[in-house]
Amino acid sequence: MKLTTRLKRWLCLRRHHSAVPTGLVPLSELHSAIVYLDKADDLSEPQKIRLQKFYADKGVSLSFIYADDEDLRSSSDLFISLSSLGDINERYAAGSSTARFKVGRHQLKRDVYDFVVTDNSPEPRQPMEAYNVIEQFLINIQ
Repeated sequence: MKLTTRLKRWLCLRRHHSAVPTGLVPLSELHSAIVYLDKADDLSEPQKIRLQKFYADKGVSLSFIYADDEDLRSSSDLFISLSSLGDINERYAAGSSTARFKVGRHQLKRDVYDFVVTDNSPEPRQPMEAYNVIEQFLINIQ
């Protein structure tokens, strides 16, 4: 990632921060979802297809954004970060997202996420392990 892009995101973080109130939202009220990934935590094609099928069965459109995308601002009902890094790109993507429900693997500054799946093990969990916990939580809050 270019240094100038990172610096630009850092400077624009406050200006693009979403003012949409967030909280726990049941799957039945969701229409769109975004999954944020970085290069270190990318999913395989079968895993992406599994996620798309799960959300399609619930009537939710799913798309993916990546840390190296030029524009990380997104508009959806659900924002899920499967990144294990917690860098400026994730802070910008999550903070500027207009999602009503935000889920991540670690809390960011300004308490961006409504639900956080943390790793208690010495080795970081794989993104799909964290996602399986998130999926079960989403199913339970219906």
